Amino acid sequence: MKIKINGYTLVELMVALALGLIIVAAAVQLLISGQSTLTYQKAIENIQDNANFGMNYIAADLRQTNLDLGARAMGNSKVSGLIVKKENYPTGMTTEDLPLSSASTGATLATVKSDVLVIQYKAAQANGFDCEGKEITSTNVIVVQKYFIRENQNNKNGDLVLACAAGRYDPSSPKLELTGLPNTAIGQVVLQRVDQFKVLVGVINATNQMSYLTLTEFEAAENTIRPVTLQIGALIRSVDNAGVNTVIPTTYTLLNTAFTVKNPSKVTGKFLRVPIEQTIAIRNAIGDVK
Repeated sequence: MKIKINGYTLVELMVALALGLIIVAAAVQLLISGQSTLTYQKAIENIQDNANFGMNYIAADLRQTNLDLGARAMGNSKVSGLIVKKENYPTGMTTEDLPLSSASTGATLATVKSDVLVIQYKAAQANGFDCEGKEITSTNVIVVQKYFIRENQNNKNGDLVLACAAGRYDPSSPKLELTGLPNTAIGQVVLQRVDQFKVLVGVINATNQMSYLTLTEFEAAENTIRPVTLQIGALIRSVDNAGVNTVIPTTYTLLNTAFTVKNPSKVTGKFLRVPIEQTIAIRNAIGDVK
């Protein structure tokens, strides 16, 4: 007696197996795509968190530039809140190697060096703090603050940070001496993983025409121009690897300056970098100057 057993033919099994493999491949591809998107979004998120806090703090701090220094009309050759020359300090300063703003002289991971920004203002109230967190105990002092890029002292992997170091002097003292701000000062970290920092100075001339100059151009300009705004830009890198499939730009542009950039010496992988720019009105340099 013959028993008939129904089942799948070899061709049917091969077709079913092929269809199953297609479905599995699609699911794996979807998983990989989702993971890449998640990695990318996390990289963007930590850049935004870092940038929003740091840039807002810097903007608020820079608005104090030129506060109560005697004249709203700042310049490049007289006592001024924006310091590019020794003439921007009071006559008679005894401190050697006074900190000055400068273009393309600072540390960077880019092909163009970063800028250094130095400002000064009179303390508005006692019991406040400078950008390093040092307490201001008197309203008679002038606070000098220096923004610059340096190597991260904590992880030692070549990461750069945007830091601020602060000092002060008493303009009523018979000995005008800037204290607390030597050239070796490492300051307080304001922004993590900053690969580039650039500054432009917004100036108006005698006919109220406005233009933007680099710090070097502002230093060399005629003394009839007045700075009224600052543009700052920072190229900020993500802390997380953005994934192997992320397309990384070959060049970046920050405040009209194009450059290429590399990873820190001990960091490998693909990382997102976002140029953040902000324009800040120097409110203590705007208004009637007669």
